[in-house]
Amino acid sequence: MLRNCFLLIGITVFVLFARNVMGDIPIWLNIKSGGLVFLGTLIGGTMAFPVHTLRGLFSSFRNSLKPKPKPVDDLIRQIIALARLYRVAGLNEMNRKVNALSNLVLRRGLQMVLDHQDRNRVELLLEKEIHLYLDQLQAQLNVINRLSRLAPIFGFVGTIIGLINVLNHIGDPSQIGQGMAAALLTTFYGLLFANFLFLPIAGKFADYSRREALILNVVYDGVVAICDQRPPLEIAHHLKSYAEADFLTPQPTYTRRKQPWPQWGGPDKQRTPAR
Repeated sequence: MLRNCFLLIGITVFVLFARNVMGDIPIWLNIKSGGLVFLGTLIGGTMAFPVHTLRGLFSSFRNSLKPKPKPVDDLIRQIIALARLYRVAGLNEMNRKVNALSNLVLRRGLQMVLDHQDRNRVELLLEKEIHLYLDQLQAQLNVINRLSRLAPIFGFVGTIIGLINVLNHIGDPSQIGQGMAAALLTTFYGLLFANFLFLPIAGKFADYSRREALILNVVYDGVVAICDQRPPLEIAHHLKSYAEADFLTPQPTYTRRKQPWPQWGGPDKQRTPAR
């Protein structure tokens, strides 16, 4: 809430100062220059990406703007409850709970566990689901980064167009000043859109992608632990580290782990020397 207030105050002060600096430039020139840069950036930035990536971008962007995302603690408690249910309840009750899950990857993983799929097959299918989803988020982030790079370029393009227009009317001194102002205004809009619109959106979306990667790692470890029929307390102890993670710092990239859960009494356990 406090950050949003500072952001609103900063935008208001910037608009007031920008209005004083621009002086008596007519409003239709502002709309024309801004529309040229903004529409050109959108068209040029989206032409290189498929339609399904652009369609998923709007959905993911809406999700990233949610004010209060569900904490990881809720997901961990849900996985622990499902682990207890898997050990004591019947198959019908477990199927009903799994089908009601909102997390698609968690639901598919537990359905494979209920179908008594092999552990290696469960891991492979989970990794496929996770990699496809994270690759989709990365492609959507690439679209926003492309827009942030193209906005200043289209601003310079608008400036060149404006200078050409000034040179065409160089015989009329009354239009030189106004034409130069309109030409330079497109550069201003290009830098404005890049640094105050697309780059903040890219940062917000990158945080959203990192948090989604963290959630998917929780799902992966939880499903594999349920598949191994680990005790719920052991699962809770292992997943606790994810709840303590700082969501604002970059998380390690998802990599396949050959054996995410050490076996009790195995080679990973330190042995005390015999006396």
